[in-house]
Amino acid sequence: MLNRLYYVLTLFCWLLLTPTLGNAQEAITFTEGQVNDGQNIYRETCQICHGNRLSNGQFGTPLRGSFFRKNWAGKSLGELVQHTWEKMPPDNVKSLSWEQVTAVLSFILSRNELSASSAAMTTEMDTLNTILLPWK
Repeated sequence: MLNRLYYVLTLFCWLLLTPTLGNAQEAITFTEGQVNDGQNIYRETCQICHGNRLSNGQFGTPLRGSFFRKNWAGKSLGELVQHTWEKMPPDNVKSLSWEQVTAVLSFILSRNELSASSAAMTTEMDTLNTILLPWK
């Protein structure tokens, strides 16, 4: 009887402490390679509007710092990817591939205090939509 009670209590505690698959959130991941590729794309495509520091452009909003983080806080990485692909660059929208968009966003996120990892940022929208941006 005690063994069975121990088993039930152990299972109950495990269920309480382990997030379910439906509530699990993917982590934001990107590699140094994506950051480097993204920096090159940024210089060629984005810097003219957003500036060389990502926050000093004459025509584009800041992509670094509190303005950017407050604007995207609580939204999904998928929303950011979709927005970037659909609206940037304004004179040639949808001209960047998904790989280029995720690379340039890897660069931008790295300049907003997120660190590169060993896993690349995915281009799968279903997954990107489950990843919330961390800022408050």
